Amino acid sequence: MSAALRDFLAARLPLPGLAAWSARLADRTVTHECFVSWLTPAQIEQILARLALASEGLQHQHIHPIRSCWVFEPVRLYLAARPDGACLALFMENRPDLPRAATENLLDAFTALPAG
Repeated sequence: MSAALRDFLAARLPLPGLAAWSARLADRTVTHECFVSWLTPAQIEQILARLALASEGLQHQHIHPIRSCWVFEPVRLYLAARPDGACLALFMENRPDLPRAATENLLDAFTALPAG
C-alpha cells in the first residue's frame, strides 16, 4: 500500500458499521482489512476484483462510474473508481441507523486524491 493511501485511510477509518474495506492501487496491487468474522480476506479480494471488472466493463459502453453502490441484505458495497485504475471498496453493514454521509465523503475524498 502506498504511504499516501495508508495515511488517507488511517485518518478516516474505521467508520461506524464498516465491515471491511479493500483497495486496488493503480499498479493493480490489492490491500484490505476486515472487521467482522462473516467476511474472509479471500471473499473481500474476489468481490473487489468483480466490482472493479464491472466498473471497467461499463467504461466500454461509455459509462464512466465514479462511485457505485450495491445493496444486499447484510451489506452495502460501495466502490469508488479513479481514472488511474485505483479503486476503493467499502463493505458497510446494511443498517438504517448508519449515516451515509461519512461513507460518501470518504469515497469522494478518495476519488480526489492526487495520482500516485
